[in-house]
Formats: sequence, C-alpha cells, structure tokens
Amino acid sequence: MKRLSKKQIGRAACTILQQLALTTPLNVVYSWGITNKVATQIEIMVDGMEKNVAALMMDVNGFNYQGRLYVTNNRVKQTFGLYSEQNGMLHEEKKSIAYKDLGQVLDTVIETGGMSQQEHLQRLREYAKRLLA
Repeated sequence: MKRLSKKQIGRAACTILQQLALTTPLNVVYSWGITNKVATQIEIMVDGMEKNVAALMMDVNGFNYQGRLYVTNNRVKQTFGLYSEQNGMLHEEKKSIAYKDLGQVLDTVIETGGMSQQEHLQRLREYAKRLLA
C-alpha cells in the first residue's frame, strides 16, 4: 500500500487545524482537553478498498468521550471524516462532515453525545454537585 509523504500528511493536518480555528470558538476547542496532536496516516476502507489517508490524531478528554480521535480530510469532496480508536482498532464515527460543521460535530461527539443543550447543562450541574459534595 502506498505511503503518503510527510508533506501530504502535514498539509492535511494543517487544513484540519485551520478549519477548526476558523469555525469553532476557542473556548469550545479548549473544553475538549486536547493533548498529543500528531499529523499521521491511517488505513481505512474507501469504496471497498483499504487506503492510506492523512489524518490529525488527537487525544481528547471531554465530558462524553475520552480517548483518541482521528480527523481526515477529503480534499476532493471537501469533507472531513472522524474515527475513534477503541482497543487498537479504528471505528468510523462520522463521514462526509461538511467543512463548516467540523467543530460542531467534534463537540457533539466529545462533549454532548447528541444531548440537547438543556440535557447537557443538567448533566454538567449534576457532575459539579458530585465534585463539590
């Protein structure tokens, strides 16, 4: 399988980070507890074939999800993909994420898990009460 060049991988990671910076408030990104951001490549299935794809790997520590996420960039379709790592295996979380929606999708996966804003706030209040008790 063809390996990607460091330049290709770096360019994809930069695109992902730039898109997050342009569309997502900084306090939201900080709430994800991101550590270990690394430009890398992963093997995924594309149209029934395994393919190496450039990705931004990051460890997150959010309210709903804690672990390793990979964000890929499909420049042709102008979309992103999101993969989680569980027990050493990659699992597709979302595909065909529109450029403008990347931050919102990541926040939903990492922080709210799809809960409404009211449900999420209630859960945060209960969590804070347990910490203070």
